[in-house]
Amino acid sequence: MDNKRKLVRLESSDFLQIQPINEVGKIYKAQASDFTFMGVCFCSSVQWKKGQVLAINYFLPEDNEPVKMKMIVIWSEFISSKQGYFCGGQITEIEKKKQAQFAHYYYKKLKEKFF
Repeated sequence: MDNKRKLVRLESSDFLQIQPINEVGKIYKAQASDFTFMGVCFCSSVQWKKGQVLAINYFLPEDNEPVKMKMIVIWSEFISSKQGYFCGGQITEIEKKKQAQFAHYYYKKLKEKFF
């Protein structure tokens, strides 16, 4: 099987708050499993549907204010009753004022992994 990813996935356990775009007031907590500058994988108690758009608050370890982004769900797979669903999605938008900070965090994690 060919790996079609263009960016290196980096493991993380960063805290996420997830809100479906079409459901006001519902916020779910999750933990990132890995990420790239283009996508995020995470475990969730909720089964997200392929194509569903999610608003995500991604909390970086060194900042109290989250990076706000939108993501489209690419896949969601049930793992176990304890872990819930393992989900992956493509980031479609990152708030402009936090783009450089998110890119720096990705670069920092790359350096930690390879150097």
